[in-house]
Amino acid sequence: MRPSAVLLFLDGVGLGTAGAHNPLSQTNTMPFVTQLVGQPLLAEAQHQSRHCLLKPIDATLQVPGLPQSATGQTTIYTGRNAPQYLGRHQTAFANGSLRPLIEASGLLKQVLHQGGTATLANLYSPAYFEAIANRRLRYSVGTLLNLTAGLTFRMQYEYEQGAAIFWDITGEFAASRGIAHPPISAQAAGVRLANLGRQYSLTLFECYLPDFAGHAQNLEQAQQCLRRIDRLIQATVEHLSAEVTLVITSDHGNVEDLSTKRHTLNAVPLLVIGPQAPAFSAVADLTGITPKLLESLQLQPRSADCRLS
Repeated sequence: MRPSAVLLFLDGVGLGTAGAHNPLSQTNTMPFVTQLVGQPLLAEAQHQSRHCLLKPIDATLQVPGLPQSATGQTTIYTGRNAPQYLGRHQTAFANGSLRPLIEASGLLKQVLHQGGTATLANLYSPAYFEAIANRRLRYSVGTLLNLTAGLTFRMQYEYEQGAAIFWDITGEFAASRGIAHPPISAQAAGVRLANLGRQYSLTLFECYLPDFAGHAQNLEQAQQCLRRIDRLIQATVEHLSAEVTLVITSDHGNVEDLSTKRHTLNAVPLLVIGPQAPAFSAVADLTGITPKLLESLQLQPRSADCRLS
């Protein structure tokens, strides 16, 4: 079967030094991942085997200042150096100045352009789009990525069918976003993600929990969210089809240093699990993820490349 991939984006996870300020110092915070790579997720952590790769990659992208979400995510999802393009790191949401990069070089759009299939696994609600229309919210990078690719968004009925996941994994925060449904377990969310992974060339799921915990500087909250993510990863890996590779990364550091509310300059993890893992060994920073994903999918372009020149 043709290779496919699941991209799990974790907001605000860096590789920092060991200490009381770093919830990732403890092996019981993410027991499955720690056992998988043989070490906690710290600054020096590296691992490579036939089906698993862990390495630190740069999120600063040679631009002064602390890495931020909008430019970091745009870089991950386009392969373009977004902070270099803007001349600065851009916080939070994708404003108009980043849309040209996403429009021209978005990962989901490129997968479709090369004859593959793609989906965003995240659950959305009418209330979200109403808030956008009323200017109470702005588009996230991931939302723009899906929108500019012309893909539909997963809504309530797909969640009820087991085909969508809320950004907090279990759906406990969904009621505050105008979505009414019972929460699910992190393990159930992992099964959903793995099931979607076998249906599409590329499946993207975005989780923002670590960034929330990092800004809160709450050790217990951070440990809880990382354990939830660990259970999601474990269930996803255990249910992945043989041809699917799971790629996990982040846009900037945060949760690994609870001594500050701010983002960090730390490298972020690139954790790849599955048959294409060795192919990612040369990725050095956030710009390398989209090109390597597209290469690993072994798709056939239908026409000239859609990326910006």
